[in-house]
Amino acid sequence: EICMPQYDVIFIHPPAIFDFRKKAIFPGPMGASVEQVQFNKVPIGLLSLAEYLDRHGYKVIIDNLGDRMLENPLFDAEQHLKSLSAQVLAVGLHFQQHSPGAMDVARLCKQHHPDALVVMGGLTATCFHQEIIQKYPFIDAVIRAEAEKPFLQFMRALEKNRHITPTPNLTYRNERGTVQVTPLAKPSTDLDEFDYTRLDLLEPRTSIFAPGIVPRWSLEVCRGCVYNCAICGGSAYSYKKYLGMDKPAFRSPAKIHQDIKSLNTQGIRVIGLYQDPRPAGQVYCNELFRLLKDPELEIDRLSIDLLVPADEEFVRLIVSTGRQVTVHICPDTGSDKVRAKLGRHYSTAEFLKTVQICHRHLVPVTTFLSTGLAAETRQEMLETWELWDKLSSLESIALARQSSLGLGSLPLGGPIMGPILLDPGSPAFDSPQQYGYKVLYRTLEEYIAALSGPSWLQWLNYETEVTNKQMIAEMIMQSAAFAIEQSLAYGFCNPAQAAARQKKLKLDIMAVSEIYHILQKGTPEECETRLKALKDRLAAGQ
Repeated sequence: EICMPQYDVIFIHPPAIFDFRKKAIFPGPMGASVEQVQFNKVPIGLLSLAEYLDRHGYKVIIDNLGDRMLENPLFDAEQHLKSLSAQVLAVGLHFQQHSPGAMDVARLCKQHHPDALVVMGGLTATCFHQEIIQKYPFIDAVIRAEAEKPFLQFMRALEKNRHITPTPNLTYRNERGTVQVTPLAKPSTDLDEFDYTRLDLLEPRTSIFAPGIVPRWSLEVCRGCVYNCAICGGSAYSYKKYLGMDKPAFRSPAKIHQDIKSLNTQGIRVIGLYQDPRPAGQVYCNELFRLLKDPELEIDRLSIDLLVPADEEFVRLIVSTGRQVTVHICPDTGSDKVRAKLGRHYSTAEFLKTVQICHRHLVPVTTFLSTGLAAETRQEMLETWELWDKLSSLESIALARQSSLGLGSLPLGGPIMGPILLDPGSPAFDSPQQYGYKVLYRTLEEYIAALSGPSWLQWLNYETEVTNKQMIAEMIMQSAAFAIEQSLAYGFCNPAQAAARQKKLKLDIMAVSEIYHILQKGTPEECETRLKALKDRLAAGQ
């Protein structure tokens, strides 16, 4: 009796590190907890991919393996993978942090399902497509770049021929074992033909509907970008080189309106619009914000990305919706020189003016600052601290004003500061010297080895022309200490919270050198035992 596969395709969202529940991991400033380091929210493109195949008659599901593992400490991930039944097991490798986990999951899929095809996709898989097929025999194919239509063509050809044949955007091994790379299909020019709201295709949904957490989901405004930030794998350069996109493809305001209605029916009223709408032009923005006013839409909170400073007119447009809107902007540094090197061509003064305009209109602003960037020495780091101080001051004034007006406020708690990683496929990854970086891991294999290491310092994939890894680590830790002091000074946290964060930071600093010494001698098993003992000591606060 022939047992038919339960699904045509199962999309698997892996954890960043497959055995994160067993291994001693020290994320330090890279993440407040291991949970955050596992990136358990699926990339939104995975939903449009699954929906596109579903719409064309294929039985599909997105299996959020990382989320299952976080939800239940006793969940047996390997047993679960063994129980899956599909013709094609598609493992996502979008975010670079998932490289070790994605490979382990793909290996287990092939081990337990030798007759199924194991394919990979996502931005990181696209960057390393040839290496993946050359070095990892348990992966049958990589579907590069935009995958909705190419995946459908891949499935139709598979149905017809019963084996892999050349379809667009495909990298695979032919019968002779040679790597074949097919040309890219013409990329999308508008995104209205895709759907990002079919949450019923996602299992489990605990990363969205977690107990005690307000459910939220993001929607694409566009795919692609007009800006060229040096460290970003989603830059205009990267989209052109790896996805063949000359310009961003937008989703119409009417379609975004429809998406929000669809999310409302699924109980989601906190919505993020992913990507700045302004490159689509004034007419587009006017229409988008007009439709966001619709009283039929249930929006408790909306967030919008600003990739460059905004003027009064645009902020008024945001306010005209009558919604509670938060804007996100990422100046990254207080130094104009460092920001220009990063590819963000606006000044600190222009950025601060935007924050003041937003605050005047009672629009909260979330800001992100980094440290360890190209051209950044201690002097430029101090300029970032100065900006942190200015932003905290502006925010505390804005919060006081909101409460004096009797309005509820978003307790943002000052800027967010953290380390960066260079994205594979970003301008700085492909041409490091031009952007002031030295890339430490060039291949996926090197990446996997580094990201599998226990310490966040091993995960840092670069140095700069003016700082080595040790100096970057010191700047990151000093900036983290500064941020805690500032949060306390501005009342964004209380003395007990500040003391707890300071203690954790002290332990993080101590852990870095201890881990280094532990890894110097002993077998992998002995090292792991000592690392676990260190983790237990840190957890006990010793």
